[in-house]
Amino acid sequence: MKNGKRLTVAQRKYLQSLNLNSENWLISKCTSEEWELMHRYTGQPKVIPAP
Repeated sequence: MKNGKRLTVAQRKYLQSLNLNSENWLISKCTSEEWELMHRYTGQPKVIPAP
């Protein structure tokens, strides 16, 4: 699995609108249809639709 990257300010705001704590998630893949997130501490993956 790729190393996760820090979120931008716009990405943080979008995650907060989905009731996710943006401090706990890293972006591992960002496409136009979906984002693949990785939990910072557990490594658990999550796929969410892109805004």
